[in-house]
Formats: sequence, structure tokens, C-alpha cells
Amino acid sequence: MRFPQHLLKASTYRSEPLMAAMAAVAVGMFVGTWILGPALTHNSPEAPAPVAQQERATFEAMVARPDPMPYRAPTPAFDTAGQPSYAAAAKEKAQAELGGQIDPEAAIEPPSYSMRSSRAYRAFDRHRVY
Repeated sequence: MRFPQHLLKASTYRSEPLMAAMAAVAVGMFVGTWILGPALTHNSPEAPAPVAQQERATFEAMVARPDPMPYRAPTPAFDTAGQPSYAAAAKEKAQAELGGQIDPEAAIEPPSYSMRSSRAYRAFDRHRVY
């Protein structure tokens, strides 16, 4: 495989100013992070003062503190006693259309599941120890 000689020419970098700018930013970040940062902060005479000298709280002290405010307001309780029953209304309407009789062809049979399919496609139980 031949080496791409055009990448070594200066005209290549002038023809792609965006790529050159991104490369300059990347080099600056590298130099600032790994060379200038440690050089400026290494062996600094003053150490950062601790914010506050706190002792570790015991479990009893943590439990004694009040609970924090919730992040959102609780959901209000709605009065569900006066809600209409849409299923019962639909059933009454359907029976009224049929004259009060149930259509035997519309009776829904429960789906039959074979033992083979239920064993082959068993749901993964994340609480079971395998």
C-alpha cells in the first residue's frame, strides 16, 4: 500500500481550514491538560482549605433528620365513586340491539395454549437464581 504523500504538503492543511482549526484545538486541550495543568499546580504552596470539618454521621443521627421535600407534588385523590361504567353501558347497548339475546357466534373462546409453546417460550425471571 502506498503512503499518502499529499497529506505531508502544506497546501493540504490550508485547503481544509476547519480540520486544521479542530486539530489546533485538540492539541491545545492536550497540552493544557497534560503539560500546563500539572506544571502550574504541582507543588503549590497553599493547599485548598477544607470546606468544613464534618464527622461521619451515625445511622441514628441520619434517621433523626426530617425527610426532604418530594421532587413533585403528590397526585391528588379523585372521586371515582360517580364514574360511569362504560363496559356495562356497552353491554346493555349490544344486548338491546340483539333483543336481549347473546349471539352464540360472537362468544369468545379462551385461547388454547399448548404445553410445548409455553415451555419453549418461557419468560425470563430476573429474580430466579440460575
